[in-house]
Amino acid sequence: MFLPSLILLAVAHLGSSQQLYNAQQPLNPYDHSQGYQFDPLLHLPGISPYFDAVAFGLGHNAPSGCNVTAASYIIRHSAIYANDEEYETYIKPFLKKLEKNKDDWSGPLEFMKHWQSPILEDHLEDITPSGAEDAVRVGLHLLERYRDLVPTTKRILADKKARTYDTAKNFIKAFPNASEIELVRITKDKDGAMDALIPHKSCAAFNKEPGKNETAEFISNYAPFVSNRLRPYTAFNLTDNDVVGLQQLCGYESAIKGTRSPICAVFNDAEWMAYEYAWDLKYAHMVGPLNPLSPYLGFPWLQAQTKLFSAIDSHDKAKEEDHDNKGPGWPKGQRLFLSFTHREVPPFVATALGIFNSSSTAKEEFPTDRINWTRAWKMSDLIPFLGHVGLEKLTCDASSGREGEFIRVIANSAPRPIPNCQKGPSASCPFEDFKEIMRAGDDKYGDFHAVCGTKSRH
Repeated sequence: MFLPSLILLAVAHLGSSQQLYNAQQPLNPYDHSQGYQFDPLLHLPGISPYFDAVAFGLGHNAPSGCNVTAASYIIRHSAIYANDEEYETYIKPFLKKLEKNKDDWSGPLEFMKHWQSPILEDHLEDITPSGAEDAVRVGLHLLERYRDLVPTTKRILADKKARTYDTAKNFIKAFPNASEIELVRITKDKDGAMDALIPHKSCAAFNKEPGKNETAEFISNYAPFVSNRLRPYTAFNLTDNDVVGLQQLCGYESAIKGTRSPICAVFNDAEWMAYEYAWDLKYAHMVGPLNPLSPYLGFPWLQAQTKLFSAIDSHDKAKEEDHDNKGPGWPKGQRLFLSFTHREVPPFVATALGIFNSSSTAKEEFPTDRINWTRAWKMSDLIPFLGHVGLEKLTCDASSGREGEFIRVIANSAPRPIPNCQKGPSASCPFEDFKEIMRAGDDKYGDFHAVCGTKSRH
């Protein structure tokens, strides 16, 4: 009786036996999509409130038979009112027009008659109240994930900008030992600290121009269609930049208020996917695989963590004593390491590791006249506000299937296997192999200062 009942329910739900035959049949036909609904806040590179990524579906907890014996994260700051360049280019021009045209909005945009911008222009790059709350929440997430490591935390690092420092200050409120943690603000370089924490700030050769033209070209291919679709409901003709500005307001208003902006519902899923691609295109050129500088700027942090992990897990007490109890170094005995930075740095690290590599090596993997739907470079999963990249040091016993020490890369809570190094439990990388990757990377990308046009570190 049970099986025929399920079949009858499925037939009624799908409408015909032919549809039933063609459909996928998981254990429960009603749950095969896991209740999927499109959410634009999962497709806004750089400007969405924080969310955990799914990535490849590997378990977020340590593999069975393994313990995380050390972890290090580089974390983007929390939600701000607006990035100054994005505000000046896209949002402010739209808001000025809106001030003069408040009445003639209708249909899905009728709410704009009474809508007020939540952006505080004199506090553009300050973190928002909801951003401060989100920092505590993500801090609580790491506390839950690393209950044995959090009590060892005595020092965390942030660069000199208020938004990173304030994020770090709120983040550690989640830790029970918060009053014992020293927050060190890195204002000048010491032992390569700035090269690792904010490499783009200490690299004269880096600038944010790459990708601007390509992004504008792609926007010109989708924004006019959006403008035409919305024209019956708008008080003025939307330019391409107005369309982008409105889409950005969905992300910023949601992040500022901590509730979903009504603007998010104005655009359809195809338009949001176009927006996502436009900014993936930009970041690919500026901080990703299409910028030859990117791996140079990502390796300093990776090299520093490799050295750190090698020292703290060594039985050589002399190495353990090398930990700096003053300045920007790490206190002896610390096993969870947190550094707070800006949106550019996690993509540098991801590029150096190859964990968001495109599935295609074709020259046109980022075309400007259409979306490359097969790309792996999707920055929504890496740089929402509070986006982060972490390295976990796993110590595994024989019950895990392979005994020893391994490295696992984490991006927004989700494990990301390293290309060509996945022999360990849950596709982790044997630590010795990881060190070989870092040595090869140092040979190729280690001369950071030479490519950046600054004084050599050697």
